[in-house]
Amino acid sequence: MPTPLPPDWSDRLILDRAHVWHPFTQMKVHEADPPIPVVGGEGCDLLLANGERVLDGISSWWTCLHGHGHPRLVSALERQAAKLDHAMFAGFTHKPALELVARLRPKLPANLTRAFFSDDGSTAVEVALKMAFQAQLQRGEQGRARFGALRGGYHGDTLGAVGVGELENFMTGLFSPLLLACDRLEVPEDPRRDIHPDLAGWPARLDAAREEIQAFFHLHGGRLAAFIAEPLIQCAGGMRMWPPELLQELRAQCDAHGVYLILDEVATGFGRTGTFLACEQATVAPDLLCLSKGLTGGTLPLSMTWATEALYGQFWGEPASGRAFLHGHSYTANPTACAVACASLALFDDEPVMASAATLHTAMTDAFTTLSTHPAVRQARVLGTIGACRLVDPATGKPHDPEARFGWRLHRQALDHGLLVRPIGDCLYLMPPLNTPPARIREAAETLADLLSR
Repeated sequence: MPTPLPPDWSDRLILDRAHVWHPFTQMKVHEADPPIPVVGGEGCDLLLANGERVLDGISSWWTCLHGHGHPRLVSALERQAAKLDHAMFAGFTHKPALELVARLRPKLPANLTRAFFSDDGSTAVEVALKMAFQAQLQRGEQGRARFGALRGGYHGDTLGAVGVGELENFMTGLFSPLLLACDRLEVPEDPRRDIHPDLAGWPARLDAAREEIQAFFHLHGGRLAAFIAEPLIQCAGGMRMWPPELLQELRAQCDAHGVYLILDEVATGFGRTGTFLACEQATVAPDLLCLSKGLTGGTLPLSMTWATEALYGQFWGEPASGRAFLHGHSYTANPTACAVACASLALFDDEPVMASAATLHTAMTDAFTTLSTHPAVRQARVLGTIGACRLVDPATGKPHDPEARFGWRLHRQALDHGLLVRPIGDCLYLMPPLNTPPARIREAAETLADLLSR
């Protein structure tokens, strides 16, 4: 049984129930199962109001990169907020934004030279979509009013981002009348990421997938403004890990058909996949790159859309030309958030962040190797610091009935045992902060195995 909450939280939860609308939640659920009060964060743990400590096994929706309350990030926040908390970025500039650009650019593909600031991952994607469409128009391509995307993708919840996400799921189908025109391409999962890979016939399947990409662009390429993809892993789509060779093929086909390539590294960037950016593993450079989540180490909202000089050049001209990119946000390049992002990037230079990520990869591989032997687990797989598997009913080997809400029940039971996980459908995954000690990953795997056995 969970530890009771202190008395002062009774009234707060009444207030929450009366007025707060939580994300990705059927609020009726919280009548009997109220949200969990969080009062603090420390390292890889969240501190709950009842005094319990839980491993943040999903980095609070993949944002918390270096652990909660990292002293250098907190210090950067305090110093900058006391000096310049915010200033509009239209017609003004400031040191934190320029320092962030200077720190980040050498870590990105060399062709990306222009940075546009915004607020969150979904907005970074909206910016990229609008840039690609307008750039095509301004270079004389009038018929490119559609986008290409991968099936199973997710790029955020604003309407443009929803339009290039997976249309045929519970999150997006409702809004189909409002969405962008999008043609979707399916890529196979990469069996080489599996703990127990079955590589029979894999070279032939990989060649067939290349041919399908070529056929897709032969059919649709002439009318696409851009193609968008999450490189190597489709996170919200169920941690689908796909081959770098197919990302290379996407790049080649975009080049051949005059289509801009947008890579959404909102979730995959900043060491999550074992390299600073996932696209490095395919030696692919996009025309537009979307970054957020780990950009500030999970401390404050901030995002960036990086573009090539050639794409930026399509917007250059006199004010009367109408070529400017007329888009912006009140909190564009917020100085406090930029200062925290600088501090987060400095940790990559001053501390062994990527070495910690490599250690975490080993721990994750060991943990999911152990979980792979459980009768309720299928397709255990690892990419960098991300481990995932499919959950099935051990009695039948089939997925659980969605109405049973097995993933939600597992999530709540795990909290009672010191672990935050939040399965995506039948996908159970771990994506903890990069500084998580390997012993905590072993404990998480043991906890999950025990709960699945129950």
